[in-house]
Amino acid sequence: MIGNVIAVLLFEWKRALTLPRMAWWAVLALFPVFIVGLIRFLAIQNPSRETWAGLLYAMIPMLVSMLGTLLWATPAISTELERRSWVYLALRPNGGTAVLIGKYLAAVTWVIPPALIGLTISVPLADSGDGWRIWWTMFRLVCLSCPAYGAIYLLLGTLLPRRALVLAVAYTLIFEFIVRFIPAVINKLTVQFRLQALFVDWCDLANSGPGGRPTGAQPWFGDDPTWQHVAILLLLPPILLLIAVAILRWSEFSASAESDV
Repeated sequence: MIGNVIAVLLFEWKRALTLPRMAWWAVLALFPVFIVGLIRFLAIQNPSRETWAGLLYAMIPMLVSMLGTLLWATPAISTELERRSWVYLALRPNGGTAVLIGKYLAAVTWVIPPALIGLTISVPLADSGDGWRIWWTMFRLVCLSCPAYGAIYLLLGTLLPRRALVLAVAYTLIFEFIVRFIPAVINKLTVQFRLQALFVDWCDLANSGPGGRPTGAQPWFGDDPTWQHVAILLLLPPILLLIAVAILRWSEFSASAESDV
C-alpha cells in the first residue's frame, strides 16, 4: 500500500514537470513577490509592519495555498474518470486509495515550495523591520494551510467528481471568504478562522489585547488557545482523508462515470 502511494506520488511529480505546469508553479511563487515589489517601490510612504504582515498573510497562506491546492487536489478523481483509467485503478487491491492519497501528497508537496519561495523573497523585499518573525509565522501557516485545504478539496472532489471544481469554488467563496467574517460559532468551521487566529498570535500585532489578539476582535479570532488551533489543523487532514477513502470505497461511480464519457 505504501509503495503504491509513493509510486503515485512520484508519477504525479514526474507528470508535473512540463512547461505549462512549471510556468503555473512560477506564477504562484512570483505573484506575491510582484505585489510586494510594486507596493515597496511605488508607495509614497512605506507601509507599517502590520500592513506588510497582513498583506503577506493574504497573498501566501490564503491565496497561494488555497488556489494551488484547489487546482491540484480537487480534480484528483475526475481526471482519472475522464481518461477512462479509473476502472483499472479501482480493480487493483487498494488501487483507488493509493491514487487518492498519492495525489493528495503530490498536491501538498507541489504547492508548499512555491509558497515558501515567494515568502522568502517577499519578506526581505518588504523591509518591514521584523522580517524573521513574519517569515517564521508565514512558514508555519503555509505548512498548516496546504495540508488542510488539500484534504478539503480532495474530499469535495470525491463527493462530486463531475462537479468538483464548481463545488470547490463555491465552498471557497461561501465559507472561506464570507462565513469566516460572520462573528458566530459557524466561522469556527472554516480553516481561515484558525489561520487568522494563529496569524495575530504569532505575529504579535500592535494594539493587541490578552493572548496577542487585537482588542475588540474576539468574535472574529475567538479566545481559544494557540495549541487548540494547531491541533485542529493537524487533525483535520487525516480525518478528511479517511472520510474521502470511505466515500471512495462505498461509491459506485466508476463504471457509470466511464460510460458517461
